[in-house]
Amino acid sequence: MRFHERPRQILLTGATGTVGRTLLPALAGLGAPVRALAHRAEPSLAAARLAEFRRGDLEHPASIRGLAEGCDVVVHAARRAGFMVLDRERQRRIMIGGTEAMLREARSAGASTFILIGYTGTVQERGPWTGAVDEETPPEGEYESESVRIQVEAEAMVLEANRAGSFRTMVVSPGVLASPRVPTALGELLGAFLRRELPYRLLDDVWIAVSEEADVARCVAAAVTQGHGGRRYFATGECLTLGNLYERMSRLTGVPAPRRRIPDLLLEELGHLVPVLPPHSFLRQIVLPRELVLHLTRLAPLTNARTRTELGFTPTPLDDLILGFARTEGVLPRAAGAAG
Repeated sequence: MRFHERPRQILLTGATGTVGRTLLPALAGLGAPVRALAHRAEPSLAAARLAEFRRGDLEHPASIRGLAEGCDVVVHAARRAGFMVLDRERQRRIMIGGTEAMLREARSAGASTFILIGYTGTVQERGPWTGAVDEETPPEGEYESESVRIQVEAEAMVLEANRAGSFRTMVVSPGVLASPRVPTALGELLGAFLRRELPYRLLDDVWIAVSEEADVARCVAAAVTQGHGGRRYFATGECLTLGNLYERMSRLTGVPAPRRRIPDLLLEELGHLVPVLPPHSFLRQIVLPRELVLHLTRLAPLTNARTRTELGFTPTPLDDLILGFARTEGVLPRAAGAAG
């Protein structure tokens, strides 16, 4: 297995975001000083002890000029993601223009490694289903979601910047994030299920490659020291359909899955209502943006054997993740015994 030199200094963008907050301690654990870029959010006291924070705005390249000086590793986790973003041009400026600006800063500073936090859906979204995909599968290029199309462009830009022996670029892609006590869409769905507040089954046949956030952080840290330039790595655990996930949760926790199901087509049409629904309304529990529904229903199953082999990556077992959610939601203690 190939190991690269220990980094001298690491730059992390998006350090106050959902993924960035988890990446920061993992990168600091590599033993090099960490510089972190924050846009508006204030870092926590714990984060401030781990990194030197600087302000900057990816929409304004002048504000990040010189940011990477002295850093040999750049991890770019800053993003404006989402399937309900109204200002697509701003999303494009941040995701495409911001990534281009960070690549430019990294090269100018003489950095040797650049890692972009991607999304497995850029490879998973297919036309007619053709079987499982992996790290070698090229993106298909026809997308229902403008958000995914923008992400694809950013990933392609990073991989094309790879230069053997001088500038190593990689994309480390989580799947659908789920961690106890961390607000994510899948996490909210699992929590509602365990609280018996999920009124209907939805998207039973959709393939979900689950990523626990601590696993993503470990995978990125491993890519810094062991990754090969020009490659994708998938920081995912088990990939299964949502219907199978409901059944697994029922078996482990004793919480019954909802009997009734919303047809995918109806869920897609209900997605038109998302912008006008009150935040705490009943429909908010089951309605997703239409663009997201169209994207999810086109996902293929995913495998990541190369990531596990090259990076020595072992994700958290799905059963352990489910039981972590069960403990967080206060499900009866028999849930813990079911794992045995």
